[in-house]
Amino acid sequence: MRKDELLGVWVVTGFADVSRLLMSPALSSAWPAQGTTELHSSGSCDRESRSRTSDTVRRWFMFKDGGGHATLRKLMAPVFTTERISQVRPYVEGVVAELLAAHDTDDVLDVMADLAIPLSSRVICHVLGLSESVAPQLHGWAQDIAALLIADYQPEVVRRGDRALREIEDVIEEALDCGEARETSGLRVLQHAVRDGLIDQADVPATASLLVYAGYETTSTFIGKAVRALIHSGKWRSLNHQATSSTVEELLRFDTSVQQVARIAAHSVTVGGQRIEAGDLVLLMLGAANRDESLFAEPDVLSPGRSIPRQLTFGQGPHYCLGAGLARLETEVVLAALAARWTSVRLAAPPVTRSHNGVNMLESLKIRVEPC
Repeated sequence: MRKDELLGVWVVTGFADVSRLLMSPALSSAWPAQGTTELHSSGSCDRESRSRTSDTVRRWFMFKDGGGHATLRKLMAPVFTTERISQVRPYVEGVVAELLAAHDTDDVLDVMADLAIPLSSRVICHVLGLSESVAPQLHGWAQDIAALLIADYQPEVVRRGDRALREIEDVIEEALDCGEARETSGLRVLQHAVRDGLIDQADVPATASLLVYAGYETTSTFIGKAVRALIHSGKWRSLNHQATSSTVEELLRFDTSVQQVARIAAHSVTVGGQRIEAGDLVLLMLGAANRDESLFAEPDVLSPGRSIPRQLTFGQGPHYCLGAGLARLETEVVLAALAARWTSVRLAAPPVTRSHNGVNMLESLKIRVEPC
């Protein structure tokens, strides 16, 4: 681990250190309420307080600790149980089949535009209880919210992010007013919690916007990365010989869509002989930790048959990703469907990535396919 003196943040990369700090009560997840970098102190941001992002984002339970986090997480947990995810499988399989059928006669498929993006957006709408007609809007919203989480020292980023959150709130309000959300959907769970006095009304759009962002953005990105990694490594045909679930685990380790999570030190803590002081911002590098050579042999090699007892792709401890099972399901279904339909897959064009406020986004992944 080291301290980046330019930004004034700690960067932690080792598996053991990242794992320990994810579990440490000394670090708080509430960095949007108090964590700043030198960029925020430079005067380029016109926000009056030290609080980051927006009021809505600061209500996300992933940015809460203790009781505030536990209450909202416990409410939403039943929506993402193993049993509930298994009930979603037929829907996911149906959407994947529909999307691929639309390209039956094509020999080129854009994994992002034709498959990953529409699939993940429709699935999270289904889980939340939003109409599928909302799905096409998720991509733009997610991009603007992602920027807000990274570069909220830029006034234009703040404006666009706040607008995206307002539009999500409007869609949620309409869905609940019209009664279109299923009784078992995420929106109904939140609505009932407000009625029972467990949460505030403002927690409904806040929690829903978190699920829209996290459920869509990270999963669609990972599906594209998974296909790209299999092609680049020459391991595409391994899908015919390895259980898809084990392949997905190795792909998650190899190139996760969430490369880092932020924490702020509530109390001082010593790690690796270095002292993190209270108030310090800490970046826990999940992607780097998953390639720690002390734990994984040849960590930079994609090995679909690898046994992975532990990995940090979805975090660890109280903040372990609630939607991990859904992300795994979507990826497994996509890879199984592609492998069953096409025996040979190769790049039709170089992958298109775009720098989005310091983060490389996979925008297009065109593959050339040959039927089985």
